[in-house]
Amino acid sequence: MQADVKRQIADKLLELLEKKSLEKITVKELVTLCGISRQTFYYHFEDVLDVVDWWTRQGAQQLMEQSMRTEDPHEALRLFVNYTNDHRQTLQHLLASRWREQLERQFVQVFTTYLQDMLHRMHPNLAMSPADEEAFLQFYACGISGLLIQQPLRTNAEKETLVNQLYWLLFQNPWGHILHS
Repeated sequence: MQADVKRQIADKLLELLEKKSLEKITVKELVTLCGISRQTFYYHFEDVLDVVDWWTRQGAQQLMEQSMRTEDPHEALRLFVNYTNDHRQTLQHLLASRWREQLERQFVQVFTTYLQDMLHRMHPNLAMSPADEEAFLQFYACGISGLLIQQPLRTNAEKETLVNQLYWLLFQNPWGHILHS
């Protein structure tokens, strides 16, 4: 039940983000749309940004779970490309807000976690210092998230091109050979 209320609030927030910026969305507006009391809202969330944080974490968790179930790196990357493209307008509204830096950090963290898991699965005995691993993961996570955020993809062919480019960057280029099994 609790997750259902959280999901309902997040869904209404996403609907509002289709129409206006995050700064213009109020708790009052959300509770009215959801048909809940302010007390119910504040039981689940601290403020509107907390709803955004919950939504991004839920989406990230679902993406991670889906991507880890696939053995094909192309398919995993396709999941990220499709998710980002499906939520492009919402992400653009969020990134146009004063919380851009925080949201970008969350986005990068999703890819850092994914790449770290992939790295450890493909190379369980990799001899890399923690500092080198962190730099490696940060570099690739920032690059991937930047490409996904900046690339408007209108056709399936454009999406597939980006999937192939990301695959090449991660697995086939001379610097990405470390992830290649």
